[in-house]
Amino acid sequence: MKKVLFTSLLILLLSAANPFQAQATFPGKNIVFWDLEQSDEQKDNTLIEAYDLAKKNNYEQALKVIDKKIQESPKSTTLHVMKGLILNELRMYIPAVRALNDAQMIEGRHPGIHYGFCEVYRNLGMSDLSLQACRIAEEVHRLSPEVHYEHAQTLIATGEMKLANKSLSTAAELDPNNAQYHYQRGMNFYYLNQYEAAENAFLKALSIDTSDVDSAYQLAYIYAAQKKATLANQQIVKVLQIQKEHPKIQSAKLLLEYVKKNALDKLPLKIIPHDYHVGRSKSYYQSGDYGLALIEIETAAKLKPNDLQTKEILIGLTSFLLRVNTTEKTIKEMISIAGETDIITAKGYQELGDIEVLRGNLSEARTYYEKVLKLSDPNGIARRTLEELPEKVVSNTTPLLPAEVFINPSVALNRKGELFAQYKMYKRAIAIYSLASRIRPNHLPTMLNTATAYYNSENYGKAIAILERLLLSHPHHEDILAHRILLAQAYVKSNNRGKGLKNIAIAIKMNPAVKASIRTNPAFEVLREINEYKELTQ
Repeated sequence: MKKVLFTSLLILLLSAANPFQAQATFPGKNIVFWDLEQSDEQKDNTLIEAYDLAKKNNYEQALKVIDKKIQESPKSTTLHVMKGLILNELRMYIPAVRALNDAQMIEGRHPGIHYGFCEVYRNLGMSDLSLQACRIAEEVHRLSPEVHYEHAQTLIATGEMKLANKSLSTAAELDPNNAQYHYQRGMNFYYLNQYEAAENAFLKALSIDTSDVDSAYQLAYIYAAQKKATLANQQIVKVLQIQKEHPKIQSAKLLLEYVKKNALDKLPLKIIPHDYHVGRSKSYYQSGDYGLALIEIETAAKLKPNDLQTKEILIGLTSFLLRVNTTEKTIKEMISIAGETDIITAKGYQELGDIEVLRGNLSEARTYYEKVLKLSDPNGIARRTLEELPEKVVSNTTPLLPAEVFINPSVALNRKGELFAQYKMYKRAIAIYSLASRIRPNHLPTMLNTATAYYNSENYGKAIAILERLLLSHPHHEDILAHRILLAQAYVKSNNRGKGLKNIAIAIKMNPAVKASIRTNPAFEVLREINEYKELTQ
């Protein structure tokens, strides 16, 4: 029974901690376009078409219109700004930064640049850069409520609720009929334990939008936690009547059970800031907003600097995203807390060893892996890594570049696997690719890299299995020619010359120019005297 109650309570708390999923925030024309006094681009039919498409959330089509227009007018700042803003909505954050940088190189005073950076850097998990851009955007667009709202979103993620409420208050003054602003103010007041102010903000939001499930639920929870059963029940009924498909519906039903059972004393009223940000981080991670998840867990770690569990979550996320400097700093903090004999410390040294491999510092990596062996290596990862670790860096290898930024764990892990593979550490690379595939199954680059690693480690059967499967699922992908040649090599190496020749023939049919490279390919040396091979390559 206690377990059930605990689980129920956890659901209620998490529902209270879940981040408010705002609607698309493509900005108004005053942000996207130059002022009419400076330009007549607001009368440009193509720009208006792209803008209207973006406002209707038809971002893919809007991007096509913008890209075509950029070919005609490559020096138009507004085009690059619009492209950056659209890419941001498509969660293509790295290209969005590039587009905004292009805009800044042309005309740094464009009104939309800093607004764009404010959002994009936040989505990338770069809170300092986001806050800097947000502050500039607020100065540029003092009369735009959406700019103040975006600034508040970054402040909220960093735990600066009082400052966030200042920006939200400004937004609400400029646009008093926006229920979203009042809801978020209510959540911030709740975070600050200002329950009367929170209640008033939620009521204000509901007065504007009677279908605001989030405000109605949160109001019900505050009433319930304050043991105001009648008011809580009234709000829960409203929630259940508003929208049956909303995520808060299940939480409302659960809350109703507490009311009916007169178990309101089991509901905590106060928000614990650390737990709040951990909850938001988990929620963002589950929704694929990894940059926002990173900012939230960084905030949680600042609130509880000695909490090992929080540091482990932070390390896990920064490690997944190859934010190596942050990972390294957090691991060293964790080790100083845990001590030299803890298994957590062994895991930390393993991660530090991996970081040095990524940087190309193999001797330093070896030192860390050896430390792992002295402490604990229950899964044998350090031992297997040391078995493959070369003594020194060879000339054709490159380290992880400081400018490489990743926002998707599967893409980052795929890159990590590539960096290990360049040192011929194929077993570790395959293990890393496997982790990437679990996060994002059927990711083509990861699968091709896995097949290549199996081939290079002379496990031709597994290489063939992956490559044949990819032919069914991705028959026309952009690297299909190299794919075919690798498949041919794997078949020849596994003594299946017939299928090897078949795939060589297909590759040559796809592009006759590959004949020369096939003739000199050492994997096909055993085919040189076979007539079919001679005919194919002549």
